[in-house]
Amino acid sequence: MKISLNWILLSLGFYFVISIFQITAVTDSLLFIFNINNTFFEGVTFIVSIFLTFTPVIGPVLGILGATLVWGWNILFAVLLFFWPYFFLLLGMFFSPAKKTKKKKNEEQIVDAEIVDEEKF
Repeated sequence: MKISLNWILLSLGFYFVISIFQITAVTDSLLFIFNINNTFFEGVTFIVSIFLTFTPVIGPVLGILGATLVWGWNILFAVLLFFWPYFFLLLGMFFSPAKKTKKKKNEEQIVDAEIVDEEKF
């Protein structure tokens, strides 16, 4: 299966735009939770949120809080924004064909070994 360069660039662009939304939502949630009004600490919070956004549990939860509490989004859209890779993973697992294992040719020819009692001298 050959994937063209256009699809790769489109996917990277899509991922980049979604990541910007996620980083901004996590930053806004941290600013909301800690009630930060200082410009310097807002910059530090932004840098911290870059790392927290891609943390598996903390990032999506903070992002959903930021999208719902600060931006006023619906919870469904916030969940879709932060859990879209998992949805695609589940769809891929559900619709992917099962792996077929090939039988070995020698499997049918193998005969059970016969246990032989030996005389002890």
